[in-house]
Amino acid sequence: MVKRTRKNRLEDEVREQRRKVVKKTMVFGLLLLFAGVATAGFMKLIESDTLPIRTVKIEGNFKYLDTGNLKKILERQLDHNFFKIDIDAVQTVVKSLPWVDGVAVRRKWPDTLMVKIQEQQPLARWKNGGFINQRGERFLAVSEKIKNLPELEGPEEAVSKLARQYLLFSHQLEGLGLRPGRLTVTHRRSWQVSLDNGLEIQLGRQKVANRLRRFIKIYRKVISKQLKKIESVDMRYTNGFAIRWKPADNLLNDSKGELDNA
Repeated sequence: MVKRTRKNRLEDEVREQRRKVVKKTMVFGLLLLFAGVATAGFMKLIESDTLPIRTVKIEGNFKYLDTGNLKKILERQLDHNFFKIDIDAVQTVVKSLPWVDGVAVRRKWPDTLMVKIQEQQPLARWKNGGFINQRGERFLAVSEKIKNLPELEGPEEAVSKLARQYLLFSHQLEGLGLRPGRLTVTHRRSWQVSLDNGLEIQLGRQKVANRLRRFIKIYRKVISKQLKKIESVDMRYTNGFAIRWKPADNLLNDSKGELDNA
């Protein structure tokens, strides 16, 4: 009886092992089946004629960007597969366009590509071509719409410094109702400001903000009263300033203009 029990136990263990093997085989087979179905489904989803991009939406406020060219570029993304479209590549192409400062591209289910663009905000023109933005960065672009931007000139490495000085000088001069029309720094770091009324100011290399403050004081007391006769003011003196007067011919022309307009 004992021997038969042991035999039965061995048979039961064998049967149990077989059931486990069969169960594992079935589970593995089902997993393979599901994986095959999922793979086939995924391959179908990324085909170009499945879930294509039907709409491209552009977000942003534009003054200078060539929106016609932008739309042509983005229209090339139509009919690309929703999942397979290369978002980074689209962003790179759009970012390379003139007047584009920043761009973010994302998908919107089920068939839309969202493109959000930040346009460059020009602070000034750069004498050697292009513009300076509000962060003091140079960018290359053209526009017939911009007429009254100031002009900055100097070494390439001084772009950011010129932008900061322009903002500082503009703030200092706004109390007089004036602003810089051109700001120049030489390779020797000497500063010159040409105001929007045509007057030039030599500020030199040191304490340029202090020298401009002294100019503002003498402008109210002296310069404003004889502005039409003055060509430039040199503020590079420690305790004074020098005035360059316009040539006599220019003064005669100014007077003639006043008579003609009287």
